Amino acid sequence: MKDFLTTEQEQEVVEAIRAAEAQTSGEIRVAITSRWILRPERHAWRLFGRLDMTRTRHRNAALIVLFTRRRRFVVLGDSGLNEIVKPGDWQDIAAEMTGLLRDGRKLDALTAAIRKLGGTMAGHWPPEATDPDELPNAVVRD
Repeated sequence: MKDFLTTEQEQEVVEAIRAAEAQTSGEIRVAITSRWILRPERHAWRLFGRLDMTRTRHRNAALIVLFTRRRRFVVLGDSGLNEIVKPGDWQDIAAEMTGLLRDGRKLDALTAAIRKLGGTMAGHWPPEATDPDELPNAVVRD
């Protein structure tokens, strides 16, 4: 798993999260796991809960989970986010990530998804004057 992103690339992911969150009160997290997971979406939802993703004030958090051994990913949103994101938007994010990952552009896949999620969130939840960073920005190693 350490080979999936370099330390520098991981820092670029954190910077992309910070930039996206600067435009919104929404929260974005990225998790990477090298374990073989039989049911990635189910595991992602469990991780969503374990990371306290539902504790944001507006329930507007998103989680991107990469399953490196399965060559899969899951993008999830909390209830507030799911109310405003159309199914086609989720499909667009997935399609762009899939194409970039197939081309071996892991960092680009993550930062593109983060930008799209941040842009969607910004349209519905602009940054607030007293907007704390409710969740850590660091990449989670699961």
